Amino acid sequence: MKRWVPLVVGALMVPASVTAFGFSVYGEELSTALSSSPAVPPVPALALPAPVMPHLEPEHRLQLPPLFVSPDRAQQAVRALFASHAVKGVTFAPGTADLVGRGADVQRGLASALRNVSGGVVTLVAHAWNGETASHRCDVLAMHRAGLVRDYLAAQGVDSVITTRVIVDPVWGPPSDGGPQVDVLVA
Repeated sequence: MKRWVPLVVGALMVPASVTAFGFSVYGEELSTALSSSPAVPPVPALALPAPVMPHLEPEHRLQLPPLFVSPDRAQQAVRALFASHAVKGVTFAPGTADLVGRGADVQRGLASALRNVSGGVVTLVAHAWNGETASHRCDVLAMHRAGLVRDYLAAQGVDSVITTRVIVDPVWGPPSDGGPQVDVLVA
């Protein structure tokens, strides 16, 4: 008989959570089904608050470390970006530092292509055409364009060393060029 005692006790013991659930759901039915129990109104189930999942702001979410890109791959990505937009660089309106044509799209694409360059130096080669400005200081205009592109890339998280060069082209380019541009070299 001693061998059956643990089995009988285990069968009679019911976890408290199952009991509480059963009495809260079927309390009315159980009180009427048991004829020997007095008619007692059922006890309402405890209302437990729903678990709260913490809301994480984007800056607090788990961020994976960036995949670094070699300078050669970054230069290939820059060439592909320029080819896909049919440009030679970030294009500007003649005589101004305003982006023109696909200049804004190219600039955004550059930020993506250059954001994770590992150990590379990004050189911005800013072009201006001779006679593009009334003051004939095309070098100043070209440097201003390079500075705008450099500042944009830095604001978008490109942390490579960014250098600038200025070239004043002696001949006005053909209209198909879309305007003077800033070329991008990664080494």
